[in-house]
Amino acid sequence: MTSSFTEGRVRRSGSFPSALFLAVVASVVVNGQHATASAGHHGSAPKAAAWAPYLSMGLAVVRSEGARYVDGDDSGEAALYGNEGLFDAGAFDTAVQFRLAAGIRLRSGLRTQVEVGLPRAFDWRGNTNYRNAGEHQPSEATLDAWQLVLAGFYDFRGWQLGWGQTARPYLGAGAGVGGYRLSGYSQRFPDPDDLAGYLRRGPEGEIPFTGVPSGKGRRFIWTLTAGIGVAVRETVHLDLSYRYTRLGEIETDVDDVTIVRYRADGSRREIVVPINETTVDQRTHTLVMDLRLDL
Repeated sequence: MTSSFTEGRVRRSGSFPSALFLAVVASVVVNGQHATASAGHHGSAPKAAAWAPYLSMGLAVVRSEGARYVDGDDSGEAALYGNEGLFDAGAFDTAVQFRLAAGIRLRSGLRTQVEVGLPRAFDWRGNTNYRNAGEHQPSEATLDAWQLVLAGFYDFRGWQLGWGQTARPYLGAGAGVGGYRLSGYSQRFPDPDDLAGYLRRGPEGEIPFTGVPSGKGRRFIWTLTAGIGVAVRETVHLDLSYRYTRLGEIETDVDDVTIVRYRADGSRREIVVPINETTVDQRTHTLVMDLRLDL
């Protein structure tokens, strides 16, 4: 991997929507201390309508489980790793994602909503284990991902908090589709077993690397959720939840891998070889804070 894989990349930041959302939450919660939640069977419901629409927006702190890039389906080209004992082990970094949802709440305690996880960049940090390449074989990539999920929840009977608001636990599940684009995937070899061998550095200390094909696609995803909703005003709820998500496989394209090495005389050698796809299974653990507004 060299800096050519990462230079000039502009990372999208979630700082503005995050700050805006937190400011809105703080304002609603402070003002909600002076409002009294309704005392019906379902806590904060202002009417006995059969159903009521709502909107929500929120922030999700997304943490990925450790994973491995391995060889995918055989398309008749060369395999990058070649056997089950070779792989790229690592994880996507923890990041904040902004979420929007629209749903319907029923008197029975059921809710259903369509939600969108807005596009966000996640960095991959891994380490390959090719033979004779040393223990330190760092890899990196960037994953841009979004989600569209249909989710259902059941709100259990709640209890009154000390300042008059009602808290209600809930459970939920959902399924949908997620899109992704993987780019800038490279594997470096800074400390090979033989410093003068085929993984030697260049004349200016350039590190030999392998550039892996990018990838993009869509995948089926499913989620499980447990949380609690607090009625901070009659029509405003603050939802705090944990969510487990199985995001499915991320695949690189069947395309050319770029192998950059340096000869003994210092000249650069670049080899291009078509390879089969590689794949990683992504699963995440997410802490979510949503502001839900009854319409």
